[in-house]
Amino acid sequence: MARFSIFGYYGQGNAGDEAILAALTDGIRTTIPSAEISVYSADPKETATTHQIVAFNQFGLDLKLIIKGVLGRSRKNYIKSACNFFRSDVVIIGGGGLFFDSIDTNKWIYGYLKLIHRAKRFGKKVALVGISVGPLHHQDSEVAIGKAFSRADLISVRDNSSQELLIKCGVMAEKIHVIPDLVFTLRSASDERIQEIISDEGLLINSQSNIALTPCCYNTAQPGWLTQYIAFCEKAVSKLDSNLWLVPMQRNNNHDDLSAIKEIFSGLSEATKKRTRILAKNYNAKEVQGVLSKADFVLAERLHGSIMALNTGTPFMGIAYMPKVVGVLELAGLQKNIINFDSFLSGEAMEEIIETAGKNRKAINKSQADNILKPNNAAANFIKLAALLNK
Repeated sequence: MARFSIFGYYGQGNAGDEAILAALTDGIRTTIPSAEISVYSADPKETATTHQIVAFNQFGLDLKLIIKGVLGRSRKNYIKSACNFFRSDVVIIGGGGLFFDSIDTNKWIYGYLKLIHRAKRFGKKVALVGISVGPLHHQDSEVAIGKAFSRADLISVRDNSSQELLIKCGVMAEKIHVIPDLVFTLRSASDERIQEIISDEGLLINSQSNIALTPCCYNTAQPGWLTQYIAFCEKAVSKLDSNLWLVPMQRNNNHDDLSAIKEIFSGLSEATKKRTRILAKNYNAKEVQGVLSKADFVLAERLHGSIMALNTGTPFMGIAYMPKVVGVLELAGLQKNIINFDSFLSGEAMEEIIETAGKNRKAINKSQADNILKPNNAAANFIKLAALLNK
């Protein structure tokens, strides 16, 4: 029996990362039924309940962190986390845009890189699954990534630009597999559950035009961000006779899409407010995907809003506020669905968005949801994980 320990940005209230975890655990359970899976999370209780999995507190193995962990008030949790780590056969760093820095600092990039070195030091196999790399602004970041990734036993990235950047960092090309985002394998919650959410939240639905939006709270300070969201909402109601659903995909104290959404809502005219609903409660990733599936169009700033729409054959356009959006959607052959961030902020893209949102759903090529899975199936991640056990 193989023991997998999964690390990532989990327990942080981010529907995209929780979707990655759901897809990852479902895929391992299907492909490797005998596997024992555990997850390290910022909120292990929530993670355990949501994903029906054993979850542990995040922990560190630096000397200071060991001393603090063993002697501190939470020493029982620390010891449990550490013991589970040492029992693991495979350490997975699972999915998402975890490896990037900013112009100001690259401090946070070293956490996962140290984990790779620690895992290899203690004889674990290391799998980096479904990740993005970049942007990188510091030479130190490139050197550190090159050294750490070269020690990994499996590397799968979700876009071509990540592969190119890793090669620049010194990682051998043959070690890097380009495979679509893990969330392309995500299944939605049951239709019965989705109908219950729609009823509970009072989402307005008509037979012609229901538009969902997934704004990203990281960008609220960008000039034009609020103005363009308000302008889109007003035009969607007045020109397309649409109902609007504002869907938060990250909910925590530091990064809260709901606050950004309330800011958008407060700027709407009274007529548009009457046609707009906010998905106010917390929902898991499979539930969020199910809600988006009931829309006729999704304007997705959150990357996984685009992927969830694609999974369910829902027409969408994705706002490329980070390179990972472009990389993942280009790999899916969806260049036409990408909105340049500057063009969105300036309003130059508004006419194109409104025109696309106004098309009949059947007139948009829904077969795109199938095309992504044919040449480079996202489920290949799990086949490679299974093969790793035999190496």
